[in-house]
Amino acid sequence: MGTPSFDQTLPILITGGSGYLASWIVKYLVEAGYYVRTTVRDRQDERKIAHLKRIAAAGPGRLEFYDADLMRHGDFNNPMRGCEIVIHTAAPFLIGKIKDPQRQLVDPALEGTKNVLYSAGETPSVKRVVMTSSAVAVYAEAREIMDQSSGAFDERNWNLISDLHYDPYGYSKTLAEKEAWIIANQQRQWDLVCINPTFLFGPTLSGRGDNVSVSTIRQLMNGELRLGAPQLYFGVADVRDAAQAHLLAAFTPEANGRYLICAETMSILGIAAVMRASTSLGNHASTSLGNRFGDAFKLPKRPLSNWLLYLIGPWVGFSRRFLRGNLGYAPQFDVSRSIEELGLSYRPVEETIVDMVESLR
Repeated sequence: MGTPSFDQTLPILITGGSGYLASWIVKYLVEAGYYVRTTVRDRQDERKIAHLKRIAAAGPGRLEFYDADLMRHGDFNNPMRGCEIVIHTAAPFLIGKIKDPQRQLVDPALEGTKNVLYSAGETPSVKRVVMTSSAVAVYAEAREIMDQSSGAFDERNWNLISDLHYDPYGYSKTLAEKEAWIIANQQRQWDLVCINPTFLFGPTLSGRGDNVSVSTIRQLMNGELRLGAPQLYFGVADVRDAAQAHLLAAFTPEANGRYLICAETMSILGIAAVMRASTSLGNHASTSLGNRFGDAFKLPKRPLSNWLLYLIGPWVGFSRRFLRGNLGYAPQFDVSRSIEELGLSYRPVEETIVDMVESLR
């Protein structure tokens, strides 16, 4: 397949536009003057799309809403009509106990990906699909870092551990991305680029709290973790940087394959330390973090003991298998492709966390 060139006057489709990440993608495109279409589950649900309407009203771009269900084939044909670029972010992401992982996670992720990509194949104008995957499609457990000769995960890694019963979310993202590559490689009309971000933090445009990063910061803000934090480490990326990665992947003709997105590896205790810090930073040089937050939050200062976590883990949502695979291991990520090929620059994580706390206060 040759390197595509894109007509930037044509509409761009964002699936799942009301989501945490997708809202930033929509915002950047509308602010840049693009004609944007987005699919949502219900155009009448003001609670979920009011922030997008405010973005559209501020212009100068144009935003149209379409109803679409991930599980219905053909729902994406009409909104995709005339688009050269499709950015597929819509996916199930549920907080709390999953009673039926096949129905709640795997089916919507897998069938949704198929339905969007089949619609792309039925829409002759489509030249590129940028799909939001995840770092959980790259690795399942932090201890896998011990097997990496380079000391870091990169785009060649795949999650080979998760299944329907252990980490069903990671399993759903892995299956969906693998299926996307199978479909992409069976045709020559459009090309596929996948963005694989680690944990996304940063300000939320909608104010909703139905994602894990928002709930984690809120747990720190409301003192739920004041007695101690689990020694769990994960990659952190700013949601705004991840949104920019999608746009760079959409408009950079040479973009190809997968792109891991991560600014830094941190622990929950490390995030708490940033919230407590009193040093000045970059964009916030006029106000120190300490002055900004003071003693507003009862933040943890020490890690929870591992033996206690193993004891209480099953009651607070951490299986012992999960703890064995993740407790105390700090995964590292090689994101050189995103920097060198996409030209992505990363914000300091301190800025990400401060901005997120400010948006939630």
